[in-house]
Amino acid sequence: MSLKQRLHVHGWFILVNALLAIGIASRYFAFLPEFPSEPLGIIFILVGTFGQMTLIAALVGLISLPSIFLPKNLRNSIQCLIASIGIATLFIDTIVFAQYRFHINAVVLDLVMSGQIVSFPLVTWVMVLGGVAALIAGQWLLIRWLENDAPVRKLKLGRKFAFVTFLALLATNGIHIWAAAHAYQPVTMVKRYLPLFYPATSNSMMKKRGWIDEEAIARQKALTMNRKSDLNYPLAPLQKEAVQKPLNIMFLVVDSWRYDTFNADNTPKMWEYAQSGVVLNNHMATGNSTRTGIFGLFYGLPGTYWHGFLANQQSPVFIDRLQELDYELGIFTAAQLKKPEFNQTVFTNVENLRNGSKGNRPSALDADLTKDWLEWYGTRDQSKPAFSFLFYDAPHGYDFPKGFEPRYEPMLQVVNYLKLNNETDPTPFFNRYKTSVRYVDSVATQVLDTLKESGDLDSTVVIITGDHGQEMNDNKLNFWGHNSNFTDAQVKVPFAIFGPGISPDSISWDVDSLTSHEDVVPTLMKNYLGVTSDIKDYSVGEDLLGEPVDRNWVISSSYSGYAVITDDNILEVGAGGQYQFMDKTNRQVKDQQPNFVHLQEALEQISRFNK
Repeated sequence: MSLKQRLHVHGWFILVNALLAIGIASRYFAFLPEFPSEPLGIIFILVGTFGQMTLIAALVGLISLPSIFLPKNLRNSIQCLIASIGIATLFIDTIVFAQYRFHINAVVLDLVMSGQIVSFPLVTWVMVLGGVAALIAGQWLLIRWLENDAPVRKLKLGRKFAFVTFLALLATNGIHIWAAAHAYQPVTMVKRYLPLFYPATSNSMMKKRGWIDEEAIARQKALTMNRKSDLNYPLAPLQKEAVQKPLNIMFLVVDSWRYDTFNADNTPKMWEYAQSGVVLNNHMATGNSTRTGIFGLFYGLPGTYWHGFLANQQSPVFIDRLQELDYELGIFTAAQLKKPEFNQTVFTNVENLRNGSKGNRPSALDADLTKDWLEWYGTRDQSKPAFSFLFYDAPHGYDFPKGFEPRYEPMLQVVNYLKLNNETDPTPFFNRYKTSVRYVDSVATQVLDTLKESGDLDSTVVIITGDHGQEMNDNKLNFWGHNSNFTDAQVKVPFAIFGPGISPDSISWDVDSLTSHEDVVPTLMKNYLGVTSDIKDYSVGEDLLGEPVDRNWVISSSYSGYAVITDDNILEVGAGGQYQFMDKTNRQVKDQQPNFVHLQEALEQISRFNK
């Protein structure tokens, strides 16, 4: 076969894979909150998908292009292998996007491999590898068919297809240039649904010609999440008074803990201990992921500050104050502390930091951290106050030891994320999750019982909560897990506080008030750590043991955006300032506008500690 013929076959191979990619990519738009009704939005989806998928297919084809100089079998093997990897990656990306609404990228891969987003069981990996093998076989048959004088090669479509692709790319970028200059969200919001999709903008050119909506652009820019690394934190040196006998403090935190599984049935022991204090029923985590949820718990700030604090390796004033008061710090986590980088943020000034636990599954890690805490607590210097942070992981992996009882039935035996869809019955899935929560209750009980039996419970402030929630397709939009929206299923978490001076009668706040992780640090700093500064100097939260405030909204954030959450709606803002106004089921609200007073107050909070 001549070189010209090989190039012709390779071109047809790219064309067929481009059409396959376009078909696969149509899955992304099934997850739009609502398909655009505006003609421009519909056209943008059509031309954008066609152009972008053809470009991706062409790029994959370009990678394998040098193989056309090789012998037939080797050439075909390389062509089908590279094409299969490209198509498989695209298909897997649609699955990831279906559950989490973000695409595969280096950060996501890092977090997946570290188990921070989801831990895939063996059956899932087997299915993926089996699917890739079948795809390679299909691509092999395709390339051999094309090389063996396939009738389709007689059709002269190459130039026509290239011309249509050129028109599609021209229309895509032209529409987006106009939409970006007018902050036209039916177009600008859609672009995040396609992977590696960065259509052109040219606001400076549009401004010169007077073709720009300056007011809309300014409004969108004001909403943009600030990732500046220059901090002004705290706003002023903390004012303090002496603490004669500091109390012990404990954070007992459960990864991926739903608010509706903290009760007498599912967590009987923790629930029993919590009854001596206060259980808050409407408590929101500062994020729908571990990074932002834990960040807010320790800093009393929105997770939008994460990037700046990481860049500066800035410790929270809460930890600084504990160390100033000579607390012994016991940091016991199941997951390692390098991804997310809590070793460079929350615990950056903690020496000899224990970085994760030992074990080959989440339940084993939880058992190990409990064992290590019991040993540490029994041998610590009892002349010093103690701060304990125990971070359990079993519900994140839907895991519990073999033979653990009691179990909730009927139960899913193996969690296979590739089989989850909008029609999946969540009950067996949820029962497995609830059993994992029940397991955490059993190991956390060892910790609480130790405090009680030693008499230290009377001198310890205990906070029980979660870093974020875990959705089981609660709103029938095919969301499973976390880090994909800001509904109650993903950001509302259990919260209890008990200890000396804390009882149901001692708190003025209504237990159904809207509260946040941002409130934990100011509550402890003001009431137990002798900090007399204005709370606003170091936090955006409130004192839960002080006078109640009239709070109508809180902020929660993700890796790349944030949301202003009320009891009735969610204003979700992307990193670029594009926003969606949703109800509490994550469906678009059409008949009303966001409360821009709340939004202005939120913007003040996410910029207060930036220089």
